[in-house]
Amino acid sequence: MQRVVIIGNTNRGRYGHHLDMAFVGVEGAQIVGLADPDDEGRASATAKTGAPESFADYREMLDKLRPDIACIATREIGDHFELVTTAAEYDTHVYIEKPLCATPAEADQMADALEAKGKLLILACPWRGHPPIQHVAIPLIKDGKIGEPRLARIRGRNGDHGGDQMFLDLYPHFFDFLDQVWGAPQWCHAHVSVNGRDATPADLKPGVEGMGLVAGDGIRAYYQFEDFAADFEAYEGDHDPEHPYRIDIHGTEGTISLPGPMSNQPDIYYHPRVSPRLLNDDRWEVVPSEPPPDDHKWVNGHHRMAKSLIDRIEGREPEFELLEGRHARRHIDWAMAAHASHMSGARVNIPLTTDHNPFDDWK
Repeated sequence: MQRVVIIGNTNRGRYGHHLDMAFVGVEGAQIVGLADPDDEGRASATAKTGAPESFADYREMLDKLRPDIACIATREIGDHFELVTTAAEYDTHVYIEKPLCATPAEADQMADALEAKGKLLILACPWRGHPPIQHVAIPLIKDGKIGEPRLARIRGRNGDHGGDQMFLDLYPHFFDFLDQVWGAPQWCHAHVSVNGRDATPADLKPGVEGMGLVAGDGIRAYYQFEDFAADFEAYEGDHDPEHPYRIDIHGTEGTISLPGPMSNQPDIYYHPRVSPRLLNDDRWEVVPSEPPPDDHKWVNGHHRMAKSLIDRIEGREPEFELLEGRHARRHIDWAMAAHASHMSGARVNIPLTTDHNPFDDWK
């Protein structure tokens, strides 16, 4: 039985996307404690998860309980480095909310700290534990349902943080998916804008949730793979709650559309045309997949990943391949390539030659 603690912070990212429940009820997992510095939030989360002990200080919890797994649930990127490196001191595996951290350098240090203790750093990307994506969508693409894939169009959410900030928040989902199917891109060409004009150093500001320096209310980042391309756009938009949030994969014989993670829509749509009409087109069809969408599908995705993590720890073959921190590091590099490209006004090769946020040096 793997002893699990939950680390959240009601005032700084709460418990992310259902990570408080990631190990609750999972075979082989025993929830032994929960930490949250907010009294009211801690009481609520303790009751929800059934944790037998709760703490205001996560360090006190780690020191007293000495868990096997720390579930770092808070979505505050700026806290993750300290939380992970501290957890490493207590010889615990880590399951952590995305995004992992702000820079490739931080990812390297976090992975180093856990690997030195022989422990795993696993990123909680919900598509990794979602059968419709892993068992249906990816095989459909690889088996030629849309012919030879040529272009993915990724549309991020709009709203107050639209643009660079939404890009840095959402890229882990989509970059990991692209990586699973096409591997790493060769280069990136990106443009960051403010009210339609080029972003300049004067537009730099600290991003939300500790994501580092950002700029602009619009971004378009184009990534070229060996024989495939992906175009990621995110703009402030009109703040409509029915915001665009999906990836469309166009091939030589059709199109597949996948609504973004955390959506309760059907998971996979198919169209027989390479360039589907935008209006009055009833040829879109839902591709059947199991399990069908419901209000629990993302918690269930965490449960599958949690069980796969426990299986790995205990020497069994996991059902789902997990995203390790060392591998997720390269997705951070792809995101930072967009910053470097905008600064240079040209495409930049991937991987980058720097391991920090290029905006830190933009004058």
